[in-house]
Amino acid sequence: LDAVPRKYGHAFFSSAAPQTHITAHNGPTSKKLRCHLPLVCPDDGSCRLRVGDETVEMAESKAVIFDDSFNHEAWNDHADRARIVLIFDVWH
Repeated sequence: LDAVPRKYGHAFFSSAAPQTHITAHNGPTSKKLRCHLPLVCPDDGSCRLRVGDETVEMAESKAVIFDDSFNHEAWNDHADRARIVLIFDVWH
């Protein structure tokens, strides 16, 4: 994380069990961008992230960066594999 300019100062892992939905929510401010970097993710399209009106399939090692103040939600529809994402914020 030290190599990331204007980092927010924290990072965490988000684990979604199989057949899990993280319900729609918004971050408290538009002062930061949120990065989701999937570390463990089924490769069959069962893990998705919606930000605003756009939904993307998550893939291992393919980061998704978005304004955390936009409404967003995530799914892991896989029958038996978890999804693990490294999440960190960058000021903008």
